[in-house]
Amino acid sequence: MRLFWLTAAAALGLLAAADAPIAYPDGFRTWTHVLTDIAGPASPAAPKYEGFHSIYANAKAREGYATGKWPDGAVIVFDVLTAEHGDGDATTAGKRKFIDVMVRDSRRYAATGGWGYTEFMWPDKSRVAQIEANPQGCDGCHQKNAPGGDRVFSTLKE
Repeated sequence: MRLFWLTAAAALGLLAAADAPIAYPDGFRTWTHVLTDIAGPASPAAPKYEGFHSIYANAKAREGYATGKWPDGAVIVFDVLTAEHGDGDATTAGKRKFIDVMVRDSRRYAATGGWGYTEFMWPDKSRVAQIEANPQGCDGCHQKNAPGGDRVFSTLKE
């Protein structure tokens, strides 16, 4: 009987882990820097995505950029900062607005091509829960606009 309860508890733990929200990617700025670009006020993505965009890849995502095959456990972070326009011609990165996160898990996110999506707002790192509850919203764009392959917008700049 004890074995039954241990097995049941382990199974429930696995189910709970499978339903857990995407974790905040601590230390992502130490990962591989994929690229940085900027969207100005005339961008169709403005005002939300106006500013500097830096993309970071963990080791498994780095492998995906190199091979075009994205393994489970790949995590990509899209870091969005404001663009500050000072005196003269300089435009510099300002405060962080939010980060978007893509996580590869082919079983958990089978309905969206194996990718899960979330967003963390600044300054408190609060999760935008409705993105995880409705990943098809993000996935709709990622299906159509993926020059990096397999729903990934970016390509590694070396």
